Formats: sequence, C-alpha cells, structure tokens
Amino acid sequence: MFGLGTWIKIIAGLAVLAGLAWSHSAAYRAGRSAEQARIVERINQENDDAAENAEDWRGKLRRCIDAGGVFDFETGSCEP
Repeated sequence: MFGLGTWIKIIAGLAVLAGLAWSHSAAYRAGRSAEQARIVERINQENDDAAENAEDWRGKLRRCIDAGGVFDFETGSCEP
C-alpha cells in the first residue's frame, strides 16, 4: 500500500509531533511551577504583613490599658 519512503516520512512526522508535545508539556510545567512559587511568596508576604499589623494593634491595646484608658476597637484609638 505505502512504500518504504512514505512510512519513513510518517514515522518522522510522528516523531516531530511527539517532540513538540513533550517540549510544550515541559514548558507548561515549568511555567506552572514558577506561578505557584509566586503565589506562595505572595501568601507568605501577606501573612507577614498581617502578623505585623496584629502586633502593632496588640501594642496599642496594651499601652492604652497600661495608661488606664479604654480602647475603642471601632476607631482604633484610646480614650481616657
């Protein structure tokens, strides 16, 4: 049905397609890993910021109580 030259061309074409599919999937995995690393970094930064804000708030509350004031949680201020 097909000659030897035709089969060689078909096999070569399939090999090229397989190579392209493999290289594309490798590039996709690399891009996905990089994006996941950026997301993890952003989450860690937000967690660090939240911890700093909580510590600042705790300090304000403690200073207000130590000064004999009443801390207004709605406004974040200390009222004597």
